[in-house]
Formats: sequence, C-alpha cells, structure tokens
Amino acid sequence: MDGEALAARAKIAGALWLETVGSTNDRAKDWVRSANGARTPYFIGAERQTAGRGRGDHSWAAWDGALTFSLAARWNDFRLTRRESAELSLRVADAVASTAREFAPGAEVSVKPPNDVYARGRKLAGILIESPNSEFVVVGVGVNVGNRSTDAPEELRSRVVSLAELADSESFDVDAVRAEFAILAVRRMLRN
Repeated sequence: MDGEALAARAKIAGALWLETVGSTNDRAKDWVRSANGARTPYFIGAERQTAGRGRGDHSWAAWDGALTFSLAARWNDFRLTRRESAELSLRVADAVASTAREFAPGAEVSVKPPNDVYARGRKLAGILIESPNSEFVVVGVGVNVGNRSTDAPEELRSRVVSLAELADSESFDVDAVRAEFAILAVRRMLRN
C-alpha cells in the first residue's frame, strides 16, 4: 500500500504502511512521543500485526488478509476533547460499520457498544482507543477483510467473519479493499 497516496486520498498529514509490526497502536504511540509539532493525523498500517491487542488484556488475532491500522491524532482533529472519548469510540465504530456496509451490501452490520463491529452475529472488526497524553489520541482498528473465518485459529472460527465472506464475491480483491476501506473509514472518522 502506498502511504503517500493513502494520506492524500484520506486527507491526512501522512501515512506509513509496514510489512510487519508488533502493534500498530504501539508504533503510533512511539510516533506521538517523537512528533515534536508534526502535523496530524498520521496513519500507520501493516500487512501483518503480531502483537495486536484489544481492550483490557484481550489480544487481537490477525491472520493473512486482515486490515490493521492506527491513527495518531490530536483530539481537535476529531473536533472533540479528551472528555468526549465515549463519543469518539462510537464515531469510530459507526465509521467502520458504515464502510463495511459499502463492501458487503445487504449484510446486517451493526455496532456492539462500546466499539465492536459485528455481522451475522460474528465479530467483523475491533477498535482500541488509547490516549497517550492530554493532546493526542491513538485510534487502532482491526478489520477482518480477506482473512476468512475458516483460516482463523480454531477457537475463533465460529466467532468471526470477514468482508470477503459477507461479500460472497469471486472477484473480491483483498489488497484493493483493504486500501479503500482504510481511506473511507479514516475520512468518516474525521468527517472529512
């Protein structure tokens, strides 16, 4: 994925796409620590995330075909304050769900508060929002795009679903969908 093209289309300050990373949220928090007045929002995505996590002590499993990214931003990029974190959580979940509906028309995609996205009673996407300091927020998103439930770890197979399964299309281009999904979801989160 081309970071510069993604940043331009998503109307954000910058983007970095990595082959492998432990956690996009951790990488985004590292970026925040070294930002020194850098423009935001800044997108960090990865082909493979090896140490993804959810809320609390939950991990986020991502196998081939998943979309994992984090957005390092200032609260005012969302036109919100840190006190409005619950509103941000719902906004991000709604943006992810709306974007999923575009790629899987007819699928009943819904938000399970505070910020999980489900379809067919199975988890499609998860969101982790962290605020490393009073000025910045890191929004992490994991979406099952082309990583089908049949390829999931056995304990997850009955609990997850992917856009590829929902779209049920022979011509589903995982890489193109991941790029377009990221762009549309970020624009909706920021309301650009």
